[in-house]
This record gives sequence, structure tokens and C-alpha cells, in this order.
Amino acid sequence: MDVLLKKLQLIYFPFLFTSLLFISGYSLIHWLLLIKFEFFSIDEDLVNFGLPLILSWLLLLVFLRPRLKLLKFVKDNSRFYYLLFAVQLVAVPCIIAQEYLKTATGQLTQLASIQELYLHKKTQYYQLQQAYIDKTQIGVQRNIEVTGKSNSHLNMTLYIAMPIFASGADRRRTSVLAWYGKTYQQEISNRLEPDEKEQAYKAFLTQSQREFDKFDPQTFVYLERLAPSSLKRELLSAAEKSPLYQAEYPTIFMPKFEPFEARNGNKLAWMLIWFVAGALVWFVLLLRVKLDEEALKADIVTKRLNHAGTIAELNDFFEMIRPKPGFIATPILMYLNVLVFILMAWSSQHFINLQGSFMLEWGANFRPKVLAGEWWRLITSTFIHGGLAHLALNLYGLFFVGSFLEPVLGKWRLFLAYLITGILASIASICWYDATVSVGASGAIMGLLGILVIWAWKKIFPEDINWILSINLAFFVTISLVAGLLGGVDNAAHVGGLLSGLGLGYLSLDFARGARGARGARGARGAQGARGAQRARKIEGHSPAKKRKPRRK
Repeated sequence: MDVLLKKLQLIYFPFLFTSLLFISGYSLIHWLLLIKFEFFSIDEDLVNFGLPLILSWLLLLVFLRPRLKLLKFVKDNSRFYYLLFAVQLVAVPCIIAQEYLKTATGQLTQLASIQELYLHKKTQYYQLQQAYIDKTQIGVQRNIEVTGKSNSHLNMTLYIAMPIFASGADRRRTSVLAWYGKTYQQEISNRLEPDEKEQAYKAFLTQSQREFDKFDPQTFVYLERLAPSSLKRELLSAAEKSPLYQAEYPTIFMPKFEPFEARNGNKLAWMLIWFVAGALVWFVLLLRVKLDEEALKADIVTKRLNHAGTIAELNDFFEMIRPKPGFIATPILMYLNVLVFILMAWSSQHFINLQGSFMLEWGANFRPKVLAGEWWRLITSTFIHGGLAHLALNLYGLFFVGSFLEPVLGKWRLFLAYLITGILASIASICWYDATVSVGASGAIMGLLGILVIWAWKKIFPEDINWILSINLAFFVTISLVAGLLGGVDNAAHVGGLLSGLGLGYLSLDFARGARGARGARGARGAQGARGAQRARKIEGHSPAKKRKPRRK
């Protein structure tokens, strides 16, 4: 019973309290800054989804991870799964809460016609007593995105923007003050043959046209003004293709067909159900793991849970990725990749999945443009990533290979190896694919892995390290190549990077052996010097200049 009470006191109740505090605090800040006072405008995808997920992960990494160390897990990776579940327990209710906050606080404005739109204070919802939606002078944006695990699906979407007028007679004498949005979407397998994909795409366009011809846009109950988001950007791109578009009127509305009173749906109930059910499951999970009695007796609890313990956890993490002697180029390359991604995310106000057209503007690899003289894309594409998950995986891979390679190669040779293998991977990509947008550091990382493969094969590293390294290399290389074979991944860049790395690894064998030998010799000399200094201190301690008391026999 005492053990259960300690679990509740040290882990369970503090976690629940912190979770509720985070959800309510984030929602309050969202409401004050973005809804009530409208200090600035941020992409809805980031506010309602991205930030709750990222901040909840960071919060629990600092707050909950030290507490989980008080539990005795059979396997160390079980602690990570507990942390992952806890993140979902906090992030999902927070995400639902932001959606509920948006609909619950949104105000409804009554307009006689769309001509009164800018005569009233901006609100989220509108009802029009008189409206005419023109289906003849529309704008259309087509988009195809690779989605799903291992990029296994193609998501085809049509974005249609229709001008809103007060009446049919106004179509030729008034400006378009707002647009009415409509989307059609279909998902197909990315593993189909090219001709099968083409047929599926044509069938999707045909079916969408039929549905649009039957669609009556006048049947809406009220309209929702879109905030900055990926949906609004795509619909604005569609509106720009209409001859009636004017840049000074970028308002996009989405129709709502249910009563205004039903706008909240069951969001609040789902939020409460998820949190309560999650709290019960979390309680059961804690019951399955024993407390570390030795840690409790040694009073490690206080050390791990106080402010100093939290700072120590953060310091340990940042110390791993901090530039230091023998580990400089790797963290700098990681920082560069992160910096480029932050700039791209800030520019696009999106970070989950970046559009191919946007990545092309930033320097993605693309055969037609490279052959047209934009050779610099072979380099810049190795610092560009298509989303947060893509970046995170490559940062982990870069940290892994750099930790082994840089102490032997040195900072400049590692940086040069990254660029050479990255460029060769990009060349392999444009040689294999006619018109594929390719980005990411994975080609260069596969090249660095190739160097490690040769070195591990030739046993450059000590035996106790070499067998662990070999297992990890086999896992990394196999997963990367198999993922490429499943579709949606630039496997040509992976293979090209790996082959170039294997070649560099073979050419650098003599250098690697010499570098390892030199390091061993320096270590031996350092140890001898330390022992010599220690003997010198002992001799100095017996110097005649010092007065010593006579020993008693």
C-alpha cells in the first residue's frame, strides 16, 4: 500500500495536475493573444495541432522523464513507450480543446448581402440574407501529395473558389469581396504503376466534375471565414486563377450546412472522455511497474525532481549536441539543417508537410532545373526537409554516424564527406527520376553510413564497439533501403549515397587506421605523462626542503 501511495504522490497526481494546467494554460493564452485581442495571426495548423504536440512533448520530457526513472522497468525502452503514451494523453485533449475554443467563441454576424462584409467588425461566422454563388467564373487549384507511412499513398485534391455576389445581376458591375470554397479529395495507392496512377487521376477529375455540376452552393446555412491555414492558402491559389480575383480582397469562406447551434459538435465530450479514459489507463500502467526502492532509500527522488534535477536533465541533452573537441562538424551540420527548416516553416507557416512547389523555391533537387543550369540544387537539397518527422529522423541518423566518424576523420573531412556523398546522391536521383522533387540529408547520411560499413567490416574500431556498431549499421541500411522499395522515397539517392560512401570508406582505410593508431599513441603518452607527473608529485613530497615529523617505530 505504501508503494502505491508513493507512486500516486510522486508520479500519478503530479502528472495529472501538470497536464490539466498545461491544457488550460495553453487554451487561455491562445484565446487572449489570437482570439480576444488578435495581437497577431498564426497558421491554424500550427496553433491547433503543431504547438500542442511539440510543447507537450517538451514539457513531459523535462517534467515526467525524471520521475519515470524512479520506476524499475524490465527493458529500458519501455520507459520511452510510457513517455510516448503520456504525450498523447496530454496532446490529444489539448488539440481538441483548441478546436472547441475556436467554434465556441466564434461570433455570428448577420449581413443583408456580401456588400456589407467590410462595414462590420470581422468575426468568424456570417449569415447572408441574400447571396449568389457564381459557378461559371471559378478558380481551380489541383494538388497531389504523397502521404501515409513510408509515403504509401497519393492524396489527390481539387480546390475550387467561387465568387460571392449579392445577386446574379452584380456579376459584371461589382468587385468580388469574398470567395466560396469547395474541395474534392481522393486517396490512391502510391505503389500503382504510372499508367494506373494516371487513369485513377483522370477518373477522379471526371467524378469531381459530375459532383460539382450537381452541387447547389446556395443551400448553405452560414459561412465560416477561414483563418490562415494550409486550406486557405490552397483556396486563395485557386481564387487567383479566376479572372475576377483582386488581391485586396483575400477573404475565403467555407459553407456550413448544419444549424449554427450545432457548430461545437461533441468536441467537449470527446475531450473529457479521452482524458478520463487515458488517466485510468495511465493508472493501470503504473501499477504494472515497481518502484526503485534503492533510489528511494538513497534520497534520489529529491535530487531528480527538484529544479536542479530538471536543469541537469536539460544540460545532459544539450551537452550531447554541443560542439566540442572531436565533435564539431556534426552538430554544426545538424544546426544548419534545423535553421533552414525553421526559416522554411516560418516562411510557409507550415511544418508538418511542406509543398513540393514551395521546396522547389528553396532549392530542392529537380532534374529539369538542374539540367537548365541550376547545379547548386545538388547541394542545397541536402539541407532541405519536407516536414518535421523527415527532419527528426535525419537528425538522429546524422548524430549517430557523426559520433563515430568525426573523432577519426576530423571536422573538415567529415564536412567534405557529407557534401561529396550528398552531391553524388543528388546526381543519382536526377539520373534515375525524370521529374521528381527530392530533398533531405538522407543521401549524405547514407554516404556516411557507407563509410562506417567499410570501417566496421575492416575492424577499424575496437572489438567491443565494432560488433554493436555492425548491428546498428545493418539495421539502419536495411530499413532505409526497404522503405525506399515500398514507394514514395527517393531510393536512388539512398543507393547513390551508400555506394559513394562505400567507395570513400575503402579509400580512407589507411587514413582511418593511422588516425586510430595516433589517437591510441596520444592516449598512451597522456597516460604515461599523468603517471610521470604523479611520481614527480610524490618525489616532491619527499623533498629535503620540507620538514617532516620523524616516524615512530
